[in-house]
Amino acid sequence: MGEQLVKLYSFVASKYGLSAQVKLAQETKIPSTKAALEPDTPDTIELFKKAIEKITGESSTTA
Repeated sequence: MGEQLVKLYSFVASKYGLSAQVKLAQETKIPSTKAALEPDTPDTIELFKKAIEKITGESSTTA
């Protein structure tokens, strides 16, 4: 559960820093501390990817 979401959080944190990670939590309503507990559904992954693109202006396909 949440393996892909955790990877997306790690991607954001390593490439864009803590402020982007906080914005990701705000956009998705799923904090990094709970990401591992959430199921990796296609809808949730898409929500994260869209939020990352909104926050960074870049695609998260490399994550």
